[in-house]
Amino acid sequence: MRAVEAPELISPPPGGMPVLRTLALCDLVDSTSLVERLGDQAAAALLRRHDRVARDLVLRHYGHEIDKTDGFLVLFERPVQAIAFALAYQRALCGLSREFNQPLRARIGLHVGDVLLWQNSSDDVSHGAKPVELEGLVKPVTARLAGLALPGQILMSGVAAFLAQRPQQELGPASVRWINHGRYRFKGVPEPLHVYEVGETGVAPLRAPPYSGKAWREVPWWRRPASLAIEASLLLVLLLMGAWSLLRPEPAIAFAERDWVVMGSLANLTGETRFDDALPTAFRIGLEQSGHVNVVADLQVRNVLQRMERDPASTPVDRQVGAEIALRDGARAVILPSLAEIGGRLRVTAEVIDPKTQATVYSETSDGLGPDSVVESVDRVVHKLRARLGEVLIDVSSPSERLDKVTTANVEALRAYSLGERERVHGNLDEAIVYFEHALQLDEHFAAAMLGVAKAYHDSGKPDQAQQTLERAASLRSRLSSRDSLHVDAMQASLRAPAEALVKWRVLARLHPDFYPGHGALAYFGWRTGNRFDEAIAAAQRCADPHNPHAAAAQLLLGLLQLGQEHFADSAASLRAAAAAGFSRPEYLAATQAAQRQFSQAQATLAQLQANAQRAGDPEIERIRLTVAADRGDAKQVQVSYKALCAAADSSPTPWCHSLGLGLAAAGLLEAPATGGADAAGGGGQADARFIAAADAYWHARSGNAAAARARLQQAVAPDTGNYPSLAGMREVAAAEISRAAGGDAAKAVAQLRKLVDGDELLLTHIALLDALRAGKDWAGAREQAQWLTTRRGRAYAEYNGDWLLNPFYAAYSNLAQLDLAEIELAAGNRSAARAALAQFRSAWPQAAQRPALAGRLDKLETALR
Repeated sequence: MRAVEAPELISPPPGGMPVLRTLALCDLVDSTSLVERLGDQAAAALLRRHDRVARDLVLRHYGHEIDKTDGFLVLFERPVQAIAFALAYQRALCGLSREFNQPLRARIGLHVGDVLLWQNSSDDVSHGAKPVELEGLVKPVTARLAGLALPGQILMSGVAAFLAQRPQQELGPASVRWINHGRYRFKGVPEPLHVYEVGETGVAPLRAPPYSGKAWREVPWWRRPASLAIEASLLLVLLLMGAWSLLRPEPAIAFAERDWVVMGSLANLTGETRFDDALPTAFRIGLEQSGHVNVVADLQVRNVLQRMERDPASTPVDRQVGAEIALRDGARAVILPSLAEIGGRLRVTAEVIDPKTQATVYSETSDGLGPDSVVESVDRVVHKLRARLGEVLIDVSSPSERLDKVTTANVEALRAYSLGERERVHGNLDEAIVYFEHALQLDEHFAAAMLGVAKAYHDSGKPDQAQQTLERAASLRSRLSSRDSLHVDAMQASLRAPAEALVKWRVLARLHPDFYPGHGALAYFGWRTGNRFDEAIAAAQRCADPHNPHAAAAQLLLGLLQLGQEHFADSAASLRAAAAAGFSRPEYLAATQAAQRQFSQAQATLAQLQANAQRAGDPEIERIRLTVAADRGDAKQVQVSYKALCAAADSSPTPWCHSLGLGLAAAGLLEAPATGGADAAGGGGQADARFIAAADAYWHARSGNAAAARARLQQAVAPDTGNYPSLAGMREVAAAEISRAAGGDAAKAVAQLRKLVDGDELLLTHIALLDALRAGKDWAGAREQAQWLTTRRGRAYAEYNGDWLLNPFYAAYSNLAQLDLAEIELAAGNRSAARAALAQFRSAWPQAAQRPALAGRLDKLETALR
């Protein structure tokens, strides 16, 4: 179809008559500074990639490239095709920005009009002329629209917008927004034009472009200075006539989408204490259904009160206190709920307070008969508040379930749920479970309470009870809010189908960008099950927002993830920020120090921990101590730390400890353990037991024991629901090692391992690939892998694998790779490079010659290099 339509699009009509076409001009912003920042070669590579992407999109949307400078001039037959191309191009620029870590934005102008087309002669084209020339008023108008646009903005004329809006379903995603920015005059264009913007939230600016010397907005007569002066005079007269009290405008808050509000304490004027906890919770749940409004968490309010040196338990969040909390925490408004009995009816009221002035901006009320009407009244008030705070009316009504449906109409059950949530977030899990179960006794269909008790069971280490409760909640999905429904799915996947969990948490985080538990779980599972450091870092950074009451835990995880990407300064800063907020894990700081070869600092940090009675014998400390000893090649300390770790973890001689010993033996730092107990459970459950089995298969294959390797690999097979990316990768690495070491097929092993390299692979993949390339005498490939391993020292400490099984081996191999590199360079005939690599290895491991597993290799190298 494309081959038929393209000639018709650009073929000049007979007699040189004009034809009606749509023209798009894309101008890449600051392309000159891009060259200055990156240099000629890197910038050229990026721009070549940009051009390829843009041209593919032109073809996909049935356009024809007319010209190319800093951007593209493209011709289309229909406006909707041009708009579809422009939207896809802006999305593609976002992807290229992330890929190259460089800001890439474009201004795009679109216009429809008559164009004149003619084709240049082949001689002119051979001397640099364009194949097709285009002229007409549409060309400068399109250029003016592109010049007016902000970076990332798509502007079009009114005629283009009118012709494209009718078939706009062809544009695909429903997130496309159309905005009329009014009439503009352009220099050199006789008539003003209506200017429209089309774009997607999060990609386009979606705001009016600024005036410039070549474009300015047309102002109606009643908004011109002289008219405004007359209007102001008339208004003053009216004010002097005493109309101020009637015309006084309500105070306003410049509330933006996803801004934060502080929920104040309930002013309960009825004397019924059962409403004290239930109503604020009902308000919170109702507001949290909105994607427009965020409510500062109760725990965060308590944290701010403590910083204000006030007792959270006895300080009501009234107008004054709520305003101070909002100002300290960056919230835009305070909501003060109240309940009163008026004329035999219960009236629910909510005031919206401007924290800067403490003035009531507006209030909403709803009346009902009897206690059972209160939840419904709260629901009506919440809907009014959401609309008053700027949420689009269709969004207020469509995605939100009735409050009594997603919670309960039973006030006592709602009160029990509120108390349960309070105890859960403060870590009093047993008390929380009692409150949640009581809420379920009062209303057995209270699905949110089921989710609450499932969280409490999960946090208290009772996965079976958590799973059973989640199944009950899932069976009542119609009683869950959209967010809670996704939360149930993600928690269920985490407990029974880790292969699906990462996808479920990703969906939850994307659909509810201010729901911190979703981002925290995405970071955690992305790191633990998928080795996806980049995605996990982005999620952890979102979770470390100051509004999150658990931001310190997110900072801690962020520091570990940044260590895994060799961002050492950022890692140390995040770990110290977590410690300052009361979430201190100095052993991770010691790992960051050791990864930079700051061993004296790392040992001092660990020594301070050893003196801490509360952390004495902590297996996590012993693990880091063992990894640091392996990194230094200190075989004596490795043996001491290995025994201490197995004793501290109560794991000897279980499979985890046995497999750990096999890895240290493979590094030449420990004698291989004699017994294993391969059929016992190990590590942190069945998933880790399968990972340990796959690791054992790798160790056995590496040492030449093919039968043991194949048998152990069979024990690593997992059902689909128990699989996850890192476990699958470990099995593939073990299978490749069996092909190389046991089967003698290095080429097959290389092919198997290269399939795994996608940025999220286990570090062990590169160690196995290095061995396979060496076996196949591919010295260039082996050199690349050895050099890569010497630079991934942060990943050696931070990658999670089968309860940290491989990290001591990784740390050791970041040094052994230098020895491999010396042997590779010698085999390739690069004697000077071999000497340099050997010198670096001896500097890192000065005692290496005392290890029998390494002494022979060192003697052979030194003899050959004399």
